[in-house]
Amino acid sequence: MDDKLVFGRGQVLTSTQASKNFGEARRRARKEPQFVSDRNDGIDTVIVSFDEFEAMAVELERLREERLYATAAARLARGDADPNRAGRLFADVVGRDAFDAMVAAEAADPVSDAELFE
Repeated sequence: MDDKLVFGRGQVLTSTQASKNFGEARRRARKEPQFVSDRNDGIDTVIVSFDEFEAMAVELERLREERLYATAAARLARGDADPNRAGRLFADVVGRDAFDAMVAAEAADPVSDAELFE
């Protein structure tokens, strides 16, 4: 990909066309995205169906999670490969008060492990 979005001339509306015929723009957007151009700024708005938007949002979140996991895995691998790396206790990282509060909250859990893993 060359980082450019490809679309047809039939998908471009002027802002005037979009405002005067918004129902038509919405109908067309159910089939393919509609690109709204402003006279001076070029294309500044895209109209897409909700299904298309939802699919894009879900895919974006999936990709963000994958990147987060890949970054974490790379950092862990670098740490494991470092012979000078020293472990740290979780309580030291979050602070003793926060750690004690987390332990107390866990102990106050109303659902027992037996009930949870039935």
